[in-house]
Amino acid sequence: MPRITETQPHSPTPSDAAEAAANDRAEGRNVLTLVLHQMLFRTAWIFKTESVIVPAFLDSITDVGWVRGMLPPLNRFGQSLAPVLLSDRLARAGLKSRWLARTTFLMSVPFLSVGGMLLLFGGNSPAWFVAFFLTAYAAFFCICGVNQAAYNTIQGKLIRPERRGRLAAIAGNVGSPVAVLMAWILLRPWTQHQPPHFAFIFLFTGAMFLLAGFTIRGLREQSDPIMTRLPIDAPRRFAVAHHALRSDAHLRRLCCLAALFVCSQLLFPHYQRLGREQPGYEGHMLMVWVVAQNLSAAFFSWFSGRLADRQGTRAALRWLTFLAMFAPPLALILAAFANAQWYWLSFAWLGLVPVTFRMMLNYALELTTRENHPIYVSTVVLCMAPPIILSPLVGDVVHRIGYTIPFCGIAGIVLGAWCLSLVMVEPRTVSSGEAALTDIPEDKTFPERDDSAGV
Repeated sequence: MPRITETQPHSPTPSDAAEAAANDRAEGRNVLTLVLHQMLFRTAWIFKTESVIVPAFLDSITDVGWVRGMLPPLNRFGQSLAPVLLSDRLARAGLKSRWLARTTFLMSVPFLSVGGMLLLFGGNSPAWFVAFFLTAYAAFFCICGVNQAAYNTIQGKLIRPERRGRLAAIAGNVGSPVAVLMAWILLRPWTQHQPPHFAFIFLFTGAMFLLAGFTIRGLREQSDPIMTRLPIDAPRRFAVAHHALRSDAHLRRLCCLAALFVCSQLLFPHYQRLGREQPGYEGHMLMVWVVAQNLSAAFFSWFSGRLADRQGTRAALRWLTFLAMFAPPLALILAAFANAQWYWLSFAWLGLVPVTFRMMLNYALELTTRENHPIYVSTVVLCMAPPIILSPLVGDVVHRIGYTIPFCGIAGIVLGAWCLSLVMVEPRTVSSGEAALTDIPEDKTFPERDDSAGV
């Protein structure tokens, strides 16, 4: 593994100062552009929240528990497999921002299709529509996975590590209030109607993704050297991910943590059903739960972003993982001792889960050099896929025996993830001999790391 070498300091020249000032201006513009993108992106996302809106819609067209349990696997496998297959092409692209723009545009297509069909069918959707929706949902998350890899690659290329936490904090503080305002204006009346106007909800979601795609034109990005575009070679891409894991012990720890933590997503479709079974439930509470989750996501983005900038990404990841293990018990306690009007607190706590996923990817960016960011990010996301296979089983168990045992079991698994975070390194503060920087050559040979503490 190539070690970090120290260079002798030199006196800054006027050209150095001018270049630094130009880079600062470009970075400031790029931060604002990415914040605007995230504002529209979050507005789209709040209207299709995985823990509220999508499972509530699926419950409106089928009441089979294991079908509801299919949502997390389609979500996670789509986000996991597509980025690994396309990470090489993303890494070879001269302008990464084009990938971000195109995938954001494409994310609108599944929801515009579903919303248009709902308008066409009225209140009587055919039996095959369940399969169509699940297919569109899977396609959406395949595109979303590549979009996520492109967004993190753009961050790694255009934003310095010590400012990425600030970007997450600003995006949360600006994007979430705007998303909540739009939810209050539009989602509230659409969910108060019985049945809810899911067609309008999904059409608006698609429109916001379209607008978010246009904002990427504002990025200032210097083109990387354009390399030959190779055909998609699935075995090779998985071999590259395997060798990245084998050669980097710090990446292995992160992937183990991600695989444990993603189990919290197995419960996402069931939180809203548990709340809807409580005394006092009314239709508009779907909107309240969505708002609570997104406002808390803004708070946890601000909290973790500031903490990451000051103490490192590892510190933020530890706190988020620790707090996340209390989400399932809190939902059970509220369901047992309070009515539906207090159940919004469980969704407020759930807001930290997607923030934790983003912080994991920020940590992955700091483990390697820029040219390896796509494969590191996609490898972490890929390692989240295997546990999600259990989601239909969890859905069936919830349907048969109730919520207590599955919810407590998942809380125990997240506790294990937090324990693993205690032995992870902080990439910004380790010595040069321990720094987790790995170059991944094209011939699939990986320099082995002398790290006896590997997982």
